[in-house]
Amino acid sequence: MYHRVIISLLLALCASGAWAVSPSGTLPVMYISTKNNQDVSRDNAVDATLYVIGHGDYPALGDANNQIPLTIKGRGNWTWTGFDKKPYKIVFAKGYGQKLLGMHKSKHWALLAGADDWLGFLKNTVGYSLSEHIGLPYTPQQVPVELVLNGDYKGLYFVTETIRIDNDRVNIYEQEDGETDPDRITGGWLVEIDNYWSDGCITFNEDNGQNVVITPQSPEDLSSVQRNYITNQLLSLNDAIYNHGSQPLQDILDITDAAKFYLVQEIMEDCESYHGSCFLYKDRDSLSTLNTQHSTIKWHFGPVWDFGNAYDRHQERFIYDNPTFSQIWIEQLCSNKLFAERVQQLWYDYRQQGHSKVLADIDAFVSLIATAAQRDAERWQNTNVRNNGDMSSRKQEFLSRMNWRINWLYSQWGEGLDSSMTGIEQTIPDQSLPTYRSQIVFENGQLLIQRNGQRYTLTGVRLE
Repeated sequence: MYHRVIISLLLALCASGAWAVSPSGTLPVMYISTKNNQDVSRDNAVDATLYVIGHGDYPALGDANNQIPLTIKGRGNWTWTGFDKKPYKIVFAKGYGQKLLGMHKSKHWALLAGADDWLGFLKNTVGYSLSEHIGLPYTPQQVPVELVLNGDYKGLYFVTETIRIDNDRVNIYEQEDGETDPDRITGGWLVEIDNYWSDGCITFNEDNGQNVVITPQSPEDLSSVQRNYITNQLLSLNDAIYNHGSQPLQDILDITDAAKFYLVQEIMEDCESYHGSCFLYKDRDSLSTLNTQHSTIKWHFGPVWDFGNAYDRHQERFIYDNPTFSQIWIEQLCSNKLFAERVQQLWYDYRQQGHSKVLADIDAFVSLIATAAQRDAERWQNTNVRNNGDMSSRKQEFLSRMNWRINWLYSQWGEGLDSSMTGIEQTIPDQSLPTYRSQIVFENGQLLIQRNGQRYTLTGVRLE
């Protein structure tokens, strides 16, 4: 009986490819060993050590005889429970923060598995590239590695900066948990629009009746003074978005960053955005040197994070139009004239300069990971992990969907608005495309796009 069990296990290992597959040697290899070979769970962090064999421009860290102490635990919700290949969170021990693989020094990192990405691990990669080239203040950096955990080759992973307050991440003042000083509780704040209720979250109803769940990420443990402040701030932001508060929207929200964040989500057709993993932050208000009144700092959307549902819907509609997942604020934001104009200006800039840079990033990324992606597919064959072994076909499918999205947005927005030539006829470099004369107008209580003498709703419906 005992021998039959052993033979069954060996056959299962062979069938899965776990024994047959080893690192490709085309990327850095990260080795993590837990204390006493403990299994990694999402509930509790376990002690471990790490070293990295470098490759190319990515430096080594430690070695087998000089390993770095840390803790490791599972992370994520659906990505943890839904797939055999698991994502992890690692935290280096105190005093051991690292410039891991050339990125900025930190103790806190994510090892993202990409098990749900059927488009060649390109969803997050391109979302981050868009964020950088559209110009959000901070975009998480990532580096592909091959992971060996307790001697078991786990395949291709992405070492990724986590969203947190830090000089090299969300660079704002970090207030203390439990703070009560009225001047200090104004910031910094890092919060998440969430879809998982947890103790400490803040809930209220959007004007359209949609339930809003906000989870404070920093600070985490709130005093009653902090909780009252952040609740009032979020309610004021909601009022401003719906244009019935005491503050104009542009006085409480950074319109440019909000428009940049939205444009990234719209190009990626991220139908889950504004539903979860959607961050906002606010720095601490500063005391004016001229008087005793506070100079109020605005809220910002960002940084971008999870693009797991990008291009899955694949429909000719904006992300807020009959969304797959419940969303907050974005449909109402898009009816704001200042916001809509800024989106149009950023769209113009992206088409002129940004898109070619994103395409170059895609080419470089696919070339970098192609061999490791084959090994990853071998390692996880016959499991529920998405197979990206043929990166050439995955890249073509991704580009097909991305180009389709760009073309559809062009059919709605045209060339966009040159901020230096708003409302003036523009000649664009691609002469195969028509010349557009675009303008945002407010007519009979409705926000419209006027282009080439025709009027359109924000959803692209032409008016007679």
